[in-house]
Amino acid sequence: MAAAVTGGLLVGLVPPAMADPLSDRHREIQQTIAAARATVDEETATLQAANDALEASQRQLDDARAKLEQTRVELQAARDDDAVLATRLAAEQATLEKARAEVARARSEVETQRALTARAARDAYQSRSDVSGLIGVLEARSLGEVQQRLQWDTTIFGSTTARLTKLQALEAELEAAEKAQAAIEAKVAADKRASAANVTRIAGLEASAAQQEADVAALVERNAQYQAQAQQALQEDMDRYNALVAEESAIEADLALRVAEALARGGGRDDLGRLVAAGTISTNHATYPLVAGGAQVALSPQGFIRPVNAKPGSPFGRRFHPILKYWRNHNGTDFGAACGVPLYAAQSGTVATAGRQGGFGNYVVIDHGVIGGSSIMTGYAHQSRIAVKVGQRVSMGQLIGYVGTTGLSTGCHLHLQVYKNGKPVDPLTYIP
Repeated sequence: MAAAVTGGLLVGLVPPAMADPLSDRHREIQQTIAAARATVDEETATLQAANDALEASQRQLDDARAKLEQTRVELQAARDDDAVLATRLAAEQATLEKARAEVARARSEVETQRALTARAARDAYQSRSDVSGLIGVLEARSLGEVQQRLQWDTTIFGSTTARLTKLQALEAELEAAEKAQAAIEAKVAADKRASAANVTRIAGLEASAAQQEADVAALVERNAQYQAQAQQALQEDMDRYNALVAEESAIEADLALRVAEALARGGGRDDLGRLVAAGTISTNHATYPLVAGGAQVALSPQGFIRPVNAKPGSPFGRRFHPILKYWRNHNGTDFGAACGVPLYAAQSGTVATAGRQGGFGNYVVIDHGVIGGSSIMTGYAHQSRIAVKVGQRVSMGQLIGYVGTTGLSTGCHLHLQVYKNGKPVDPLTYIP
């Protein structure tokens, strides 16, 4: 993430005798502001991620609530099914009881009929024996009595046959009743199993719905806490950053007064002023012969060279961040170049920052002092390797590092920044 560095040191125009703790504090606070701004940018990205996570979980919660509503519909349908099953089971139980009573009645009648039939059969057998039949006829006192005894035997045998027929019918009725009872018992058992399965399904639906709601609610709560913490952290860092900027402004006002006094006395010239005075360069896009092993490099009217042999790409201004996925200011200009390509100081100065700086990755800031009446600093982000250290004095065109893609970067490039009195400006107003 970007680490905006405010205000370059004004001591470039201050005579050595004027270098004092105030100037030291100014340099110190600029470095602190750079780190604070990087932290603010990191917290901004963190907050954006938290907002995205919260929005995603809110969408999940909406989906979960929709599914929960569908689950409740299914749950009500399952309860309705269970009520229907309960009513049907009650009716089937009543039918089963009737069937059992019918079987018991039929079985009793069969047993009774069997006893009657057996007795009738014995009587018939005894009456049809040859001896008893002959005795009965011989004992008859008249022909009419003989006929009566013979008729009685016929009646007994007819009654026995009828009882046997009725017994067979009753046994068939009993068998049918038992089959009906068995069928009803099977149906009742099946419906009981279905009811039990439905009850289990209802319990599962209830548990699933409750767990689903609880899980998503917990996720939303966690993300809300995460978002609140990120918001608080960003606010704290912004407060710290603003306090540092306010302190820096106060220091710069004091230093500016000293610079004005020094200029009034005729002292203090920056590097560009000395070069122009010596006739080494002109300010009309002159060439500077001491860059990259003697190659001539274009020099801007303000006395800056292009720090890398590459064309400018993504410009200074507002853009949609390719990684963070939201609109924000692009406080610099990107120069597309392969990783490992050398980077050179755009102007002479003192290294104010050299190291890892959040989203800027490996980052170098050079304080060029006062140029044209303004404090100027340049920043070089996403380096693969840094070749200078804090406090080191560097000359225009001196190697300071190598192109890379560290930090918040989508590919090898130099992200170049220019700060004028602590505010980012379009680098192409200074860089040729």
